[in-house]
Amino acid sequence: MRFLLCLIAAFGLANQSLAAPPDARDAAINRALLFLQRTASNDVGVARFGADILWCFYTISHTAADRTLSASAARMGRELALRWRKTHQHVPAKATANDVFLLVSGAYSADRLGVPDPRFKSELRDAARKFSAKDFFGFDPARGPRLDDPTRYDLWCEGLITTYFGDAYGIFLGAHYHDVAQWLPQLRPFAGHEGDTDFDAFYAATHLIYTLNRYNERRISVTLLPDEIAFLRGKLADAIDDENPEMVGEALDCLKSAGFERDPQVRKGIEFLLASQNDDGSWAGGPDDPYTAYHSAWTGIDGLRDYHFHGKVKHLPAR
Repeated sequence: MRFLLCLIAAFGLANQSLAAPPDARDAAINRALLFLQRTASNDVGVARFGADILWCFYTISHTAADRTLSASAARMGRELALRWRKTHQHVPAKATANDVFLLVSGAYSADRLGVPDPRFKSELRDAARKFSAKDFFGFDPARGPRLDDPTRYDLWCEGLITTYFGDAYGIFLGAHYHDVAQWLPQLRPFAGHEGDTDFDAFYAATHLIYTLNRYNERRISVTLLPDEIAFLRGKLADAIDDENPEMVGEALDCLKSAGFERDPQVRKGIEFLLASQNDDGSWAGGPDDPYTAYHSAWTGIDGLRDYHFHGKVKHLPAR
């Protein structure tokens, strides 16, 4: 029944127009992009969040339907990649597993933005060999996360992200993506949890979709993840009621990739983002919480923008 509802919502409303006029969305997106540019121009912000912001600029440039937005994000991303490379020429001798992952994600993003460094990649490959899967994301993928562990969704989400970047960049980070993704059936259902576990389940569901569709490069078949998509539709409604812009943004871009651009709940989420943006371009956080500030700007852009999808994900990864 939930699957049928998903199909009806995704495809039965195709002739309805988006509630928000393009100009209003464009203005909000531009404000958020300028906020990210200001964050990227701050050396302290780059030192803490540079790898993440590089990936933000790259994914927007690579998947935005709006060519102006794509070009702006590419330009900002390349400028940041050049600066990031200057301060990341060697892997620190005492780099932890988390340091190595962040450097891998930053280096891969810089490569994709046109600023490669083969010598640094070689150093990263050597550094990664020192660590196990458990070092990188907290569990042995041969056994999976413990199902009685309240942090299981958080650990699994970290595993998906870590192995996605490792495989994409060609550096082994303790396991391959399919080694982690194989535990999806055991982690179902995502719905029905409380507190922190419910919060973690939401982000595990969104990042399952991101890592499957290459961060919104491709559409994802509704038939592939019907329960997870139904879960995200319900969580979008909850996030709007709770006035949580980051969750709204992540639910929106995942649902759009599954064909729900014209769903009434998606339109309601867009209207919420347009009505709740801060004057500086962010949606949450502030000077005392810079991560939430830039992350809310990123998720806000992704929730509002249109995508240029290339192909469709129809199958889960096979071992």
